[in-house]
This record gives sequence, structure tokens and C-alpha cells, in this order.
Amino acid sequence: MSGEPLGASNERGLVVDGLERVFDDKRALDGLSFQVTDGEIVALLGPNGAGKTTAMRCIAGVLLPDAGRITIAGAPAGTVPAQAAISFLPEHPDLYPGLNIDEHLRFVALSHALSGWRPRAEALLERFDLSEVRDQLPGSLSQGMRRKAALSMALLHGAQVLLLDEPFNGLDPQAAAELRAVVGDLAGQGVAVLVSTHGLDTADRIATRSVVMAAGRVVADGTTAQLRRLAGVPDDADLEAVFLALTRSDSSV
Repeated sequence: MSGEPLGASNERGLVVDGLERVFDDKRALDGLSFQVTDGEIVALLGPNGAGKTTAMRCIAGVLLPDAGRITIAGAPAGTVPAQAAISFLPEHPDLYPGLNIDEHLRFVALSHALSGWRPRAEALLERFDLSEVRDQLPGSLSQGMRRKAALSMALLHGAQVLLLDEPFNGLDPQAAAELRAVVGDLAGQGVAVLVSTHGLDTADRIATRSVVMAAGRVVADGTTAQLRRLAGVPDDADLEAVFLALTRSDSSV
């Protein structure tokens, strides 16, 4: 016996292989494939409609793909080990209007059957400046505070794979800097992090590499230097110029 969980493979981190998803007559994902290894931060980039959020929701188990394979921390997506290993912060997180921040964290702890979770919760509340508003309901909080509360929930159970969909929306500069630091710390601890973002400067600063999507497919995958070469732009071109060159349609070339 290998000691691996039932259904697990030797692929760690996150593996997305040949993902397909169709809505009515629109193909949102078209053979999407990429990987995020343990300790790596990968930025998922693409224009509106590229399929980034659909990909995130399929990986998180919110949507079922029509075809393809997803492996999370060595286990097939949808299995108990995979669900225990992943945490997802959606672009528009929903909080329960009748629960305060502290009660949201307690709910997450009970859902994951966490023991000894309180010190970690206190550290998250302190790090995101939420300690003084822990007893407040979501309706009384700013958008940034609600997002930081949702982020604290996503981080509480110590996931091995972390999905962040546009996590910097609504954050002030200090909170955004703190989030970048948290993500860096998690990667240093071996967490595989996938960040969907429209902030190209953020991707350039935070990510180990970037996966560029268009029309539900990967059009480029690499470091900023590698993407510059693929895009055929100067070595000093910023990531926005690289992104535009890689995702422009054939008709605009």
C-alpha cells in the first residue's frame, strides 16, 4: 500500500487537463490545460469572456465540466480529499447577512471539522484589520472589509491549493499589499496558488508565471520574459503590451 488517499495520483498541486465546458451553444472552455505546482503562484490572465471565471468555478467544483480532468493535491476533483485540499475565493463572495465575521469563521471551522482553529482565526482577523469589526454583520461593512472577511474564511482551513478570482477588487492599497504578502507566505509554505486578475502589474509582481487565456484556451504559458519572446515585443515591454499582443484576434493582426 502506498499510503496515498483512495483515487490519488502522484500529481501534486493543481492539474487541469483538456477541460471543456459548453453553455447552450457557446463553448466557454475549449481543451483548457495547465498546471500549478506546489509552492507556485500562477496568474490566470485573459480578456473578458476568455473563460477564466468558468475555469475557476470548474476547478472549485461549483460547475461540472463537460470533459477533461482536474487533479487537486493528487486527488481527482470532486473527491473528499480534493475538496478538503482546496479553497476558493470567488470574485463576488456571498456572506450570510445574519452572521457576523466571527460567526462566519466559526461556520467554516465547523464545516471542515477543524480543531484548534481559533488561534489561526485570530491571526487572520489581526492581519486583515478585522478584529475590531468581528461582531459586525456584512451589511454594515465596506466592500473591502467584506472581501477581507471572505479571504479570511478561504484561508482558515489551511488549503493546499488556493483559488483567488479577482481578489484585489475593492481592496485599498494597504490591504492589497497585505494580500500579496499573504499569498507569498502561503507559496513559501508549499501552497499552490492560482490567481485570476485583470491587474497586469499585479500579475507581474506576484506570480511565478502567467497563463494567458483566450476563447477558452491557453494561448501562452510562461514567465514574463518568456511571454515577451512569444509575443514578439521588446524586452522592456510591460505585461499589458505582452497581453494585448498574445490575445488580439487574427483580424486585428
